[in-house]
Amino acid sequence: MKFIYYFTNTLNILLLFTVIIVTLVNTECFYTSTAVAYYGFCITVFLFTIISFFSPAQKDFKFKTPVVLFGILSMYVLCNYMTNKATLVFTIYSIALYFLFISATRIFSKTDFKLRQFLMGVAGIAIMESLYCLLQFLGIFKSENKFFEVTGSWNNPNVAAIFLALTVPIFLYLFQTRYRKLFLTGFLFLPIAMLLLKCRTAFIGTILSILVFYSLEYKLADWLKNKKNSITVKAVFILAIMIGFALSSSLYNAKKDSADGRKFIWKVSTQMATKKPLTGYGYGYFEKEYNLYQANYIQKGKATTEELVNAGPVIMPHNEILQNAVEGGSIGLLLISLFFGSLLFSLKQRNRINQDDINPDNDLQTNSFFNLAYAGVVAFITMSMVNSTMQIVPVMCMGIIYASIICSTLKNSQFSLYLIFIEKNRAFPILTKIVVASVSLYASYLIFGMASADLQNKKAKLSKEAGHYEQALQIISPLEISLQEDPNYWKNYGAIYFEKQLYQKSLDCFQKARALSSLPDIYLGTGICYERLKQYPQAVKQYEILSALYPIKFSYRMRLLKGYLKNQETSKAAALAEEIIQLQPKIPSEKVNQYKKRCQILLKNLERTKFTQKQ
Repeated sequence: MKFIYYFTNTLNILLLFTVIIVTLVNTECFYTSTAVAYYGFCITVFLFTIISFFSPAQKDFKFKTPVVLFGILSMYVLCNYMTNKATLVFTIYSIALYFLFISATRIFSKTDFKLRQFLMGVAGIAIMESLYCLLQFLGIFKSENKFFEVTGSWNNPNVAAIFLALTVPIFLYLFQTRYRKLFLTGFLFLPIAMLLLKCRTAFIGTILSILVFYSLEYKLADWLKNKKNSITVKAVFILAIMIGFALSSSLYNAKKDSADGRKFIWKVSTQMATKKPLTGYGYGYFEKEYNLYQANYIQKGKATTEELVNAGPVIMPHNEILQNAVEGGSIGLLLISLFFGSLLFSLKQRNRINQDDINPDNDLQTNSFFNLAYAGVVAFITMSMVNSTMQIVPVMCMGIIYASIICSTLKNSQFSLYLIFIEKNRAFPILTKIVVASVSLYASYLIFGMASADLQNKKAKLSKEAGHYEQALQIISPLEISLQEDPNYWKNYGAIYFEKQLYQKSLDCFQKARALSSLPDIYLGTGICYERLKQYPQAVKQYEILSALYPIKFSYRMRLLKGYLKNQETSKAAALAEEIIQLQPKIPSEKVNQYKKRCQILLKNLERTKFTQKQ
């Protein structure tokens, strides 16, 4: 029997490692390189859930407040999906997150689970990620994104940086063990990697992690309450404000354009949230709805010159509170706020447990586990205010793991008293296992279907790029069942039809993509199809939205200019030509100078035509 317990423990740890590792993988095998992280995360989480729920000597499920609140949030997303207000991709993701939460909480609650060994493994993963960043900088490995010298294993440097920042509390804990020298040496690579990744959010998270962890470990709250230290406390407080102000100013000016761009996104997102205050626009639809709202805002002339310069297509708002307000309305905002609040409030509950403990010395290890997890959660929530976290798979994975560690150290919530009859019901554990296993298997089936279809979609794209249009069409046609909600599928389908000069069919595909996404390339494809079909008024409408989606993009404005001329709207063409001449590019280029010269020639020709007509 001992062998079975040891085997299941080891298997659970290995599966958790696998869950974390797959979230950090990007590959060009799929249509988008980040898709493998999503597919891998969901599949490994569902496998981990089934194994952990059916492991022997597993504790019965206990209701903890954060677990209950996150479960309600996941149910809210599921209800939105059933009413066509959430995408299938996001719904499965939210279910996977909840299953990871309850499964990890269950195994972390086991007295024989080797949590320290698990944390050592996570630290090892962080060290490997840091070394990968260093090797990218040295040119040994290629960057995942041509626009950045160092990105880590993801195509966005922010993802790797925030992930590394979230592992800092684990290192701080391991510094107190007998392996401190080993992990201190490995930890030295983390700040170097974060400097190379150039992510301000990661530095904020790192500083907060250190402050919170050591404040809890050395009971800073008790020191602050001591009246003898009042003068010192005031002096430290003033100094902290000065340092914080200077640091905030430095971080803002380090990437001023980026910071100003986020301010504009937050402003527009706030306005959006007030338009659908109760239930929002739907989970998974932020990108589509935001870009159209921003384009409309710009078309109405509400944007300032500075806002126009920083405006562009947006995938996420870099603020999880705002994203939940926009997608889930006030209900979604309330649920995510309650979840975050319950995690922060857990400190008070943990302190009460320590006060009631007869022999607190025996609980030092558990307190340290709680302290590192609490530091991680505080860093996660803070970084969620200035960057995307919940939507980024490896970052949210770490956030859920920390939340699980916190829950494993807490007693049952008062809410569980009302559900005691459920917990004691013998049928409840059996029913729970059946439901969890059924949902996990069905969701895995859907994910496998999406992943295999996505592979084929990428294969069709490569065939199209090689000029094998008929072959590409044969590959992509049967994929609609699995990818009908994927705008990349319809965009790729439309591009293949376009190459075959089947413009009406291409247009139909781009219009289906437009119903799911509002990224500029979809509106560009739609506009070009209308042009090829000689439907210039419709093409102009698409190009007007396109120019508003990305106002600083000169090539889009030039397409609109040509559309006006083909549609014989010379007055609008002249006004747009003036705008292009006056518009200053972010990065000067010869191409932009050519556009401006063409506009100057056009204006002269239009003036000459007017003069001739008057004579």
